[in-house]
Amino acid sequence: MHILIYFAVVSSALIALLFVTDATLEKGAQPIVTTQRVGLPETHLPNPTQILTSTPAPAPDMTSPLVLVAAPKVPPAPELLAVEPAARAARAEAPFQNNRVTDRQPPAEFRQNYRSPRNFGLAGM
Repeated sequence: MHILIYFAVVSSALIALLFVTDATLEKGAQPIVTTQRVGLPETHLPNPTQILTSTPAPAPDMTSPLVLVAAPKVPPAPELLAVEPAARAARAEAPFQNNRVTDRQPPAEFRQNYRSPRNFGLAGM
């Protein structure tokens, strides 16, 4: 209840301050409001006949050291890449090795049984 009394006192004090300031301040002339606008306001849209053009990019400098370092190296001579016939025959006769790992099931003690709802306790240990 005390807060309602507080708000009533403070609000009446503020209203009294408004009346006192209105009485003490001098009355000025009313401001003259004028406008330069006649008719509808101007649109702020850009010119619809604008043509967008772009300048071409400059040619890259292919003589810079970074470009020369990044350039692909000259491939070796075809004579060095030639494989001797004996090596080619040995490679063709090598047996095929199957190194794939097949999917195997884990051992029975590590398998999980999702079918039985009774496996939630310590009975399986």
